[in-house]
This record gives sequence, structure tokens and C-alpha cells, in this order.
Amino acid sequence: MFFKKKVSNAVKGNAVYMWNINPDEQKPVPMKNIFKNQEYFHYRIVNRSVLENAVHEYADKKLSDIWGKITWWIVKADLGRLIYVYLNGGFYFDVDCLIRKNFHDEVGESMVLFVEKRLSSTEKLGPREQKTEDRKLRIANYAFGTNQKKHQFIKQCIDECILRLEIIFKEKLKEISEIDVVWLCGPDVITSVYHNNKQNFNDIILLEKDYIKHQSFSGWRK
Repeated sequence: MFFKKKVSNAVKGNAVYMWNINPDEQKPVPMKNIFKNQEYFHYRIVNRSVLENAVHEYADKKLSDIWGKITWWIVKADLGRLIYVYLNGGFYFDVDCLIRKNFHDEVGESMVLFVEKRLSSTEKLGPREQKTEDRKLRIANYAFGTNQKKHQFIKQCIDECILRLEIIFKEKLKEISEIDVVWLCGPDVITSVYHNNKQNFNDIILLEKDYIKHQSFSGWRK
């Protein structure tokens, strides 16, 4: 999909970034990309307490109970971004995302997703992930959003996270792997919901990687 170049009277969107979700985080928020992205988006930076409030506002007992059991901060970060954007609308970006092309002027209230990567083989997927051919197209969770509050695509992603968390808690694991993190509430959730349900939505816009540069300088992996 191709969009017109940015014009001087373009209306900025609303972007949300997260920081201090990791309780051991000691570095200040890296603002370089956030400031650059202000060309297209106003920004808000949310922390752990904001996410806790969002879970309360979501007002779902099953979600509240699940949230209270999550001991892995990165899983809360993945689930929290979905909850926050669902309730408030706007566009989530990791702090290491740099917007290369304006897309906001043309998307209206559509659900905007970004290609993370295209795999050469499904054998590269983790043991919990579906290995159908369509799953070689992976959807990012480092950037997504919509100007529409309570978009049902995001609701389905939240519901899928809850189902997967229920599965993992039944396994009573003390630790989870990086592959589990990707599957639980990470990019495999958005990828799976996209492939399983895209026919049910007529307002999904899937953008290629050239719209967003993900610099991966705030990695969660140890």
C-alpha cells in the first residue's frame, strides 16, 4: 500500500511508548527516536502503574486474575500494550522504533499492523507455534495501532493472550524460555490472530518494514 507524502497541515496521531515496566530498569527513557517520531505523532510514555490502572479499567475478572499471576515483566509489557491501545486507541511503538514514512494521514480508523519478517521455512518457528505455510509471514508487536478505541482485533489478541497464559500456568513452570515469551503474549499472538481472523475484518492495513525501523537497542533478552 502506498501513501501520499506528508503535507504541512497533516494531523498528528497519538503514540504510546512504555518504560520502567522492568522493575530492574535503571536507565532513563531513551528519547532520541521518540523526539524524531514527533514529526508524525504526539507521544505518551506509560509505566507499570499506568498498565495496572488499564487492567482495572478493562474490568474483566478473568484478566485481572491472570494479570496478578504473571511474574514475568516482559509478558506484562506485551499484554499491557494491547490493553492500553484497546482502551485508548492510538499507536504503540517500542522506544527503539523510528518512523521512516508517514502513514497516519491515510489510515483513518483502520487497524494498522506491520510486517516483522518473512521466514523461509516454518521450521524456524517455536514448538508451540503453528507451522502452516501462512505463518511464515510474521506480524510485529513492536508497532501497531488504530485511531479507533476498543477495536475488536485487539480484543481478540487480548483474549488469545488469556488463553495462552491459562495453558502456561497449568504447566506450573518456574521459568519460561524466550520462545515461550514470543508465544505467550508476544508477536506470535498478533500473527496468529491476523492469520486466523483477517477475513473477518475489512479494515486491516498491513505495512511493510520500510515504514518502521526497529533498531532493537532496548532488548529484553538476557
